[in-house]
Amino acid sequence: MNEIRGVRKKNVFKIIQSLVKQGGCTKNELVFYTGLSLSTIDSLLEEMLKSNLVIKAGYRESTGGRPSMSYTVNGEFSQTLCIYAYKHDKTITVIGRLYNLYSEMMEERRKDVSKLDCEVLCSFIEDMLNAQVHTICLSLPDCDIDIKHRYKQRIFVKNDVYMGAIGAYIKHMQYDSIVLLDSKVNSRLGIVVHGHLVEGKSSIAGQIRYMPLIENKNRRSMKGRSQLLVIELQNIIGMLNPEAIVICAQSIDEHYVEEELLKIFKMSDMPHLIYIDNYIDEVMLGMESISKDSLFDKMSR
Repeated sequence: MNEIRGVRKKNVFKIIQSLVKQGGCTKNELVFYTGLSLSTIDSLLEEMLKSNLVIKAGYRESTGGRPSMSYTVNGEFSQTLCIYAYKHDKTITVIGRLYNLYSEMMEERRKDVSKLDCEVLCSFIEDMLNAQVHTICLSLPDCDIDIKHRYKQRIFVKNDVYMGAIGAYIKHMQYDSIVLLDSKVNSRLGIVVHGHLVEGKSSIAGQIRYMPLIENKNRRSMKGRSQLLVIELQNIIGMLNPEAIVICAQSIDEHYVEEELLKIFKMSDMPHLIYIDNYIDEVMLGMESISKDSLFDKMSR
């Protein structure tokens, strides 16, 4: 039974991905893009039409034969509410984004709060909630907030750097392996290899600040931060050798960092270094992606 469900899930994914990528397909086009038989397409489309996940988009212009019906994913079938909160200075910024099934952002709201507790979070959620939201995905700073009993929607609570790594992989899919390094405060990293997030036994996985080589370094000056980043990157390249590293760091001498790394590694061994100011978009993209995958997984059972 599990094998049947696994095949069914993959087939549903193939149809959805083709419909989204092509902006709509006829049944014969789905046979071409997915490699599935027409009978399988017929069966799955019928169920997806009943659930309103897929809708009819009208007949295509005839090329001489009988016009064919085109189908498309109903983007408003389900929305995901992604909420990311992060600390800076003495405040916490809460960002909420609503996404449809085409990964299009429908709405965004931001709010600065001095303290993030259950009531503040729920008030923010309820301001953005609507009948189309089936999933709420949260990535919060270290705080113990449990809201699963308050909403009928599915609730996911996810690690921000892990989600950021998934988002970075989606943004830069030309790389098979990618690392997101948050080097601003307590150095943390997320790793994605061939589309799979690498997770450890516990939450200390990816906390490279535990490495004795990089403790007690001066983060106050650009030179100190750059020297620390070189050591962090040296460890990452030496252990993982990813194709790309997305670096979130504050006031770094990028030229110095590259020069120092090239004293250690050959140019051919160097990953592509991508510098970003923050990874808000990557976290949101990662949360939206895993929430949508979970929805399709549930529907394909």
